[in-house]
Amino acid sequence: MPGNTESNGEGPAAWWNERYESEDMPWDTGEPQSALVDAVAEHGLSGRVLDIGCGTGTHALWAAERGHPAVGVDISERGIERAQARAADRDLDVRFQVGNALDLDDDLGTFGTVLDSGLFHAFEADGHATYAAEVAEILESGGRLFLVGFGPGAPTDFGPVPMSPADVRRAFADGWRELVCREATFETRAMDVSGLLAVFERD
Repeated sequence: MPGNTESNGEGPAAWWNERYESEDMPWDTGEPQSALVDAVAEHGLSGRVLDIGCGTGTHALWAAERGHPAVGVDISERGIERAQARAADRDLDVRFQVGNALDLDDDLGTFGTVLDSGLFHAFEADGHATYAAEVAEILESGGRLFLVGFGPGAPTDFGPVPMSPADVRRAFADGWRELVCREATFETRAMDVSGLLAVFERD
C-alpha cells in the first residue's frame, strides 16, 4: 500500500485511484469505525471536523450528520468523486477535496477535530513525524485527533503497516497530550483486524 505522498498523477495517487475504480477497497465498509465512534462518544467532537484520508467520505458524512461542519481530504481523485456523490445522495453539505496529508493545503483552515481511519498506518515510519506536524498546523489548541488503524498483531501482508503504541507516541510526543492509546478493532469488509486506537489533544 503506497503512502500518501503525491496528490495526483502517477505514484501513490494512481494506485489509490485504481483501487476505487476497481472496487478493490476492503477498508471501505461504508460505516464509521466502531472504535472511533466509541472514542468520540467518550471525548466528543468539537468545531469543524476534518476527515483526513477520507476515501469515500464515511467519517466526514457521519460528522456532518451530527451537525458539524465537515471537510474530507484524500489523495485519490476517484475517492473524492465517490465522497461527493455520497454527500449529494444524502443531501449533506460537506466539502471534499483532493489533497496530500503530508502537505496539506493552506486554504483548509483550522479544525477542532481530526478523524483518521486508516491513514497513519499507510505511512512508513519516516512519514509519521511529517504527518503529525501537518495535523498540528491545522488543529486548534485543545483540538483532538482520533486515530485508528492496524495495530500490533495485525497482518503484515495486507498493505497497511501495523503501528505500535510507541510509533504513535513518538510521532505525537511534542505539543500533544495523550488521552487514549489502546488496542482496538479495525473493521474491514472481509474481517475484523487487530487494531490500535489513539486520541491526542493539541496543546
